[in-house]
Amino acid sequence: MVADSILVSVIVNIYNEEAYLSECIESILNQTYKNIEIILVDDGSSDSSPLICKEYAKKDARIRVVCQANGGLVSARKAGLRESAGEYVAYVDGDDWVEPEMYEDMIAHAVRHGADIVASGHKEEMDGQVVEVLQNTVPCGVYSGGRVVNDIYATMLYSGKFSQFGIFTFLWNKLFRRPVLFENQMSVDGRIFIGEDAACVYPCLLDSKVVCVTDSAHYHYRQRVNSSVKTRGDSQLDVQKLSILYQYLRRRFRESEQAELLLPQLDFFLLSLLTVRSDGLRSNGSARHELCPFNDVQVGGKIVICGAGTFGQHLFKRLRESRHFQVTGWVDGLFARYRSLGLPVDDLSSIHRMDYDHIVVAFIDETVADRTANTLTGLGVPARKIARISHYDGDVPNLLREFGLEI
Repeated sequence: MVADSILVSVIVNIYNEEAYLSECIESILNQTYKNIEIILVDDGSSDSSPLICKEYAKKDARIRVVCQANGGLVSARKAGLRESAGEYVAYVDGDDWVEPEMYEDMIAHAVRHGADIVASGHKEEMDGQVVEVLQNTVPCGVYSGGRVVNDIYATMLYSGKFSQFGIFTFLWNKLFRRPVLFENQMSVDGRIFIGEDAACVYPCLLDSKVVCVTDSAHYHYRQRVNSSVKTRGDSQLDVQKLSILYQYLRRRFRESEQAELLLPQLDFFLLSLLTVRSDGLRSNGSARHELCPFNDVQVGGKIVICGAGTFGQHLFKRLRESRHFQVTGWVDGLFARYRSLGLPVDDLSSIHRMDYDHIVVAFIDETVADRTANTLTGLGVPARKIARISHYDGDVPNLLREFGLEI
C-alpha cells in the first residue's frame, strides 16, 4: 500500500444529480486511500443537489463545495481544478460512483512508474447492474520515450477500426499529474459542449512523458436514457458544436511534432461523433441519403433497429419521426435492462416474428458491429438484409466537409 503522503484531488461535477449524488459522494469518502480532498462543483442545479453537497461538507472536512451559475461541464471542471491542491487529480461525474480501491490502485501505479497519466478501464452500469467491462485498446503497460509515440499517439483517437479509440476519451477513468492537467484543462475552449473530455484528455497525453495503462476497472459509468449524450436535440446545432471541438483539437495537434500521426486520426474521430449526432444532415441542411450512413437502405423500407445504446436511441427517435421509413422492431441482447428504463426493446430472438426489409446494426464501433452482424447471421437473417454503417472506407475529409466542417 502506498503511504498516504500524496494528496489526490477528486473533482465531482454536478448538475441536477439529486437521485444519484449521495451514492457518488459516499463512494469517494469510502476510498481505501485516505489522503484525498473532494471538490464538489454544483453547476447551477435546480434540484436539491446543492443542499446535499453542503450537508456532506459539514460531515467531512475533506469536502469543499463550489457553487456557480450554470456554465457547462468545461466551466465546472475548471472551477473545481482552480479550487484543488492535489499533486494528482481525478474527476468523477455526479451520477457515477467508484469502487473503494480506485485511487489507491491508481496512485500506486503513478508513484511506482512516475506516470503523468494513469488510464484504466471502466464498468458500464444499467439499472444497478454491470452490463459491460470496457478496456482501452492500447495494451496494459508503462509507456515512455519512443513507446509513447509509437504505441499511444499512433492510435489514441483511431485504432484502425471505426469508432474504436486506443485510449478512451473519458476524463473520469484517469489520474493526472496536476501540472499536465492544469495547463490543458484551463486551455479548453469554453464554447465546447460536445467532446469536453476529448478536448482535455488528448492534449494531456501529448504533454505526458510517462503513461501507465492498467486493466483495473473501478469506475462505474451509469447508463441513463435521459442523459445529455442520449437526448436527441437539434442535429444542426450539434454539428456546429462539434465544429468547435474539431477546430480546437486540430489547432492543438498542428502545434505538435506528431501532427502527421494525429490529424488523420482526428478526422476519423470526428466522423464517429458526427455519425451519432448529425442525423445524416449535410451542410445545406438536407440529407443526401435519408438513412445516412446506412447507404444500402432504400427509402420506403421496413426497418428493425438492432442495438439500443446511444446510437440506437438516437436512430430510433429519428426514424420514428420520419415519413420515409417504418420501424417494425427494436432489438438488443440486453433488452430486459433497456425495458426497465422504459425503452420498447425486444430480445434478439424475436426478430423471427418481425416483418422487415433491413435490420440496421446500430453500433458505430466497427468491432461490435462485426460481432453483431455475425450474431444476426447465426439467427438466420440473410446477409443482404443486414445494414451496417458505410463510413469505414472512403474519403473521410470529404465526408467531414459535407457535414459542414471546415477542413
